[in-house]
Amino acid sequence: MEALSITLRLDGKDKKFVTPDHITGLLFRKAAKITDDFESQDSERLFTDEQIEFVCNTFGQKFTPDEFEEGIDARLAGRTIFAAAQYVLGNIADATALLSSGEISSGEEPGE
Repeated sequence: MEALSITLRLDGKDKKFVTPDHITGLLFRKAAKITDDFESQDSERLFTDEQIEFVCNTFGQKFTPDEFEEGIDARLAGRTIFAAAQYVLGNIADATALLSSGEISSGEEPGE
């Protein structure tokens, strides 16, 4: 299965994280709930602690919730959570497209 990757800025350096080979079935139900949360467009149901923990679990606990919050570009946070949910649900092409279209295009990358 194709992996999903994200980049977090940790300790002033960009670090790439890739999903593990195995995603647990437990995450499927959580992914469905997160998708519903985002589709509701209810601001109180977005960027929750549960969703951040979900992203950490999807990437095999390779980073902590604090590292995710501190390392993700704010403009990509919601898109990254939604893409992780789509990936777990098996919508790999959609998830990849969400993240690849999320590149910062202000003329330079963050931190340059």
